[in-house]
Amino acid sequence: MKALHTNIFGWLLAITLSGSSMLACAQATTGTTAATKDTIDPAKTKLLQPMQQMMQTLKKLQPTGDPDFDYSFQAKAHLQGEQELLKQEIANGKDSTLKKMAQTMLTGTQTDLSLVDATMRQLKPTRPNQAFVQQQSKNVQAMALKLQQGGTADKLTSDFDKNFVTILLDHRQNAIDMATTYLQYGKNDTLRNYAQKLVTQAKTEMTNAKAALPKQN
Repeated sequence: MKALHTNIFGWLLAITLSGSSMLACAQATTGTTAATKDTIDPAKTKLLQPMQQMMQTLKKLQPTGDPDFDYSFQAKAHLQGEQELLKQEIANGKDSTLKKMAQTMLTGTQTDLSLVDATMRQLKPTRPNQAFVQQQSKNVQAMALKLQQGGTADKLTSDFDKNFVTILLDHRQNAIDMATTYLQYGKNDTLRNYAQKLVTQAKTEMTNAKAALPKQN
């Protein structure tokens, strides 16, 4: 029981630390990606930083093994990262279509975050599932690899809007992967409905984002 309380405290602490104060740690961990000249460009760093911070939060989460409990924390961290990414596009983007899309998505994430957070606070880890832990860990590792040298950062240009779409596509695919894994093992009705809706919605958002790309310079 003491170990369980320690794990839960660790999850809560990690979520609390997901704000801007984690930037230095995120940059240190991503090392070559954040330190290279290629990522000094604000058109890249302003969008990469929210993703780096999100990854630090996800890495700090100590899985209990319970799919419902663990996914609720993972989904919350992922939503928070998405919010910060969308805010950057709204504040710094040039394309009106993408900025409008980002604003619409941001409104949706606020509703989703409230739902996930309320559900998370009602859950207690009760049924560890190692298969879920292994698959979800692979998803998180894949997300981290995309932010390392040779991944997403190397695809970015000096065009802020194009960079936003590039990172958003990865982020939405990551959300689909985590939700799909959860749906294989999760039992909570609220979270399952959320995950199913997320998969459908994320695919639509990816299509819309790709459609906006030809409008960029």
